[in-house]
Amino acid sequence: MLAMTAYMAWSSRKRSNKSLFHKYGPTIFVAFASLFIMADLSRHVLEDTHVWPAQMASGWGAAQYKHTPECDDKEVVRCLTKVGWLFTIDFTYMGFFLLIVGTLWNSNITSKLRLFRAKWQQLRGVN
Repeated sequence: MLAMTAYMAWSSRKRSNKSLFHKYGPTIFVAFASLFIMADLSRHVLEDTHVWPAQMASGWGAAQYKHTPECDDKEVVRCLTKVGWLFTIDFTYMGFFLLIVGTLWNSNITSKLRLFRAKWQQLRGVN
């Protein structure tokens, strides 16, 4: 993920200087994507090394799944804790969404699709 972010930063020099966000937007998206995607992996490491206890009085322990009779030994979505939902579902999916958007933006996909459409229409004889 660090290499992907570095590549986005390196390729930002090719983009025009319309605005800072236009120039560095893909890099920002991929940098945040890296943090979101790595969040659940970091939670696992913190829990396994006992830095973040699995159970806390506040209810925000590092445990991913509830420890109830109906959820014991079951790793299903309905048994996720608040932390499980936040890290496993929310952060991971948001990270992959940002990664996709940043990568497509960096590849300038909209102009490539416009060129593809124009060539398709030219081949089909459509004005």
